[in-house]
Amino acid sequence: MRSSRLLGFLGAVVLIACGGEEAGPGVPFELKPLASTRLPTAFRGPTLISLDTACVVDQYRIRGYCVDVRGDTLVFGNQGEGPGELSNNMMVEVAGGPYGDITIADPHLYRISRFSAEGVFVSSASTGGITIGLQAMTDSTALTRHQARGDPVSANAEIHLETGEILRKWLPDPSVVTCRTPPGRGQSKIRGAYSAGTGIVHVACFGEFLLWYPSGVGEAVVIRSPTYRERFTSEEAIANIIRTRGNNPGGFDPGYAAEDYRARAYPWYGRAGADTKGRLWILRLREDEGSYVDVYDLVSASFSGTAELQGNVSTIDILGDRLIALRRSDGLTDDVVDWYELPED
Repeated sequence: MRSSRLLGFLGAVVLIACGGEEAGPGVPFELKPLASTRLPTAFRGPTLISLDTACVVDQYRIRGYCVDVRGDTLVFGNQGEGPGELSNNMMVEVAGGPYGDITIADPHLYRISRFSAEGVFVSSASTGGITIGLQAMTDSTALTRHQARGDPVSANAEIHLETGEILRKWLPDPSVVTCRTPPGRGQSKIRGAYSAGTGIVHVACFGEFLLWYPSGVGEAVVIRSPTYRERFTSEEAIANIIRTRGNNPGGFDPGYAAEDYRARAYPWYGRAGADTKGRLWILRLREDEGSYVDVYDLVSASFSGTAELQGNVSTIDILGDRLIALRRSDGLTDDVVDWYELPED
């Protein structure tokens, strides 16, 4: 099992009470990047396939692209449907493979493809459906979102990176938390799933709670987020919705009133990852004053603190004790990846 993804197993499941107010996040501690490199703008964020190498699918040129901490690059693959080729689906995503290689999930072609660390095509395997996202769980498996052909419902799944076999599928139990703010239309109160060793973390209620499943399934440890703030749509934003959609024949949003927008909270958390010390690092969203990552100790199921990152960060990834943060550029050319070494404590 990939040692850099391992977390200590919780000996007992502790349920954190849903009520009451938690202490605030305190003063953020600043992280300074080791290096900054550039890579092509892509729809999906880069993934660390080793401590020194991050890869992404360049959706403008339809190719794989890797950059290391020194700025050296590797380009591989091209558009098509043959062996080693990629579709132009915006959900194509990269993960580290079982032998230090590169694995790409292509939901349009219903397959995963393996490339060597040098970008040479190795093999491909059918996933039997639409596979979105890959996050390494063990040396040979990854967490993904899978929807079998003909099945209208997708679910979390553990997939074998060599064979494409779906080893198990599951959905979290929504009854374990009660949201202060109900989900909007078409939204689920339990959202993104993140790999944390053999366990899984879900964000619930727009970041009000985290659901931590130490072994991936079973009972959830419910962690209250002390930094959660209900962020409702501003009156200025509602006025803009009415201006832009109000002249449509069916109204500005059929079946939705301005009051519904006033009651809808913004999502609070984005991409997350766990380090070797059992800490979950999860990127905050919709921050005007900077880029911050909240840190949780999954062993004690508690909030640890908040790290401040450089610039306007749109996504992060973690492998071992290395964190990368993607800063979006103003144009449509290149973005910037900042490389960080995570602190010991």
